[in-house]
Amino acid sequence: MQKIKAFLKRFPRHWVVAASAWASRAVIAVIQVISVRTLLMYLGEERYAAYTIAYSLAGWFMLCDCGIGAALQNFISEGRARNKNYDGYLRAALQISLFLVVLFMLLLFLLSPFIQHKIFIKYLHIQEINAVNIIAITGAVVILSAIVNIIYKVYYAFQKGYVSNILPALSMIVSMALIVLVNRYSNVRESILLALLIFTLPQLITALIPFIKVFKGFFADIFNFNFDVIKELGLRAGKFFGFAIMSAATLQMDYIIMSQHIGPSDITSYNILNRVFMLLMFIQTAVLSAAWPVCSELFHKCEFNLIKSMLKKYILFGFSITLLGSILIYSFSDAIIHILAPETSINPAFIFFALFALYYLIRIWSDTFAMFLQSINALRIFWIYVPFQALISCAGQIYFSSKYGVYGILIGLILSFILTSCWVLPYKTWKVFKSKEPV
Repeated sequence: MQKIKAFLKRFPRHWVVAASAWASRAVIAVIQVISVRTLLMYLGEERYAAYTIAYSLAGWFMLCDCGIGAALQNFISEGRARNKNYDGYLRAALQISLFLVVLFMLLLFLLSPFIQHKIFIKYLHIQEINAVNIIAITGAVVILSAIVNIIYKVYYAFQKGYVSNILPALSMIVSMALIVLVNRYSNVRESILLALLIFTLPQLITALIPFIKVFKGFFADIFNFNFDVIKELGLRAGKFFGFAIMSAATLQMDYIIMSQHIGPSDITSYNILNRVFMLLMFIQTAVLSAAWPVCSELFHKCEFNLIKSMLKKYILFGFSITLLGSILIYSFSDAIIHILAPETSINPAFIFFALFALYYLIRIWSDTFAMFLQSINALRIFWIYVPFQALISCAGQIYFSSKYGVYGILIGLILSFILTSCWVLPYKTWKVFKSKEPV
């Protein structure tokens, strides 16, 4: 046992966390891909398209932590680097989180009927959509998940990110097992709501357990308000929240726009290829998530050359994985489609694969610099450029999808990155390092 511990200590802690992230996110990504087949069999192509549109809203509901998780992670990392106590920030995070639950549940109750009618405008002939407020029920589960998921940021700050990686993977395994059982044995057929709950409720339950474990000591002290700490945490969280909102307007409008302009078959095709290519992106995301607290601590220790070296390695690694993976995906595309959607007539053209590959290469470049800047709280640059990127993305997706169909969604996304983050973030990173050089 001692030899194993000594062997593991030879590796940087963030690479150990990243390794656990690769394994768990590989499980998540693979399940998300193979679940397509089971969901298509259970729902049928039209209801599956409605399901993917509704499920895409989860990305918006997950913003309901209002940046508290990211801000708390950085405060804990800074406290660890300076040997300062950070319990006050944990208590403040819990107090703000409980307030956010009440606020967003009220908003969901008021707005969900309008949202449901708008995004399902092409699917109102489906009886379940007219009978059940799918958005309200699913949204409530995801909002609670968003709040308790701040615990995963806390574990990353503790450099115990393997907890944050393993639990979501376990919840996805449970979800996959449930949808298989429902598909085979349940008398309830073609229920969009049931499919959504199967893939959201386990995520809430698995995050709730460690959330209670870490924060239980602060519940008894919940009415002890330190308004200076709350304000400090809230102001920094607000910066992350604003950036997250604008990022969502850039990255998470695709399904909403497709719900108004694109047919079920093309939405299904887009969703399948997107999930397959996300297998590649998950690998890079795992590395960057583990590197975030490390970059934060290294920056406050003035280890700038080490950070530069890390960023170069991450970009090279991400490019290599994406290029090789894209070639393999295209080479075996017929087999992939046959396995995942055997009862559909989906036959994506080469340009579809090429656009996805280009999009994810650009994402890797931009996300690496974005991770570093967020880890050191250099958030002003995001407030400056992201509104323009969101505007370009939405306008581009609407315009190009009207001309080129589903391909236009990717063209709009790619254009928004090329015109903004692809050059803005590297330039800002260079300026940060330049300002730290000795005169």
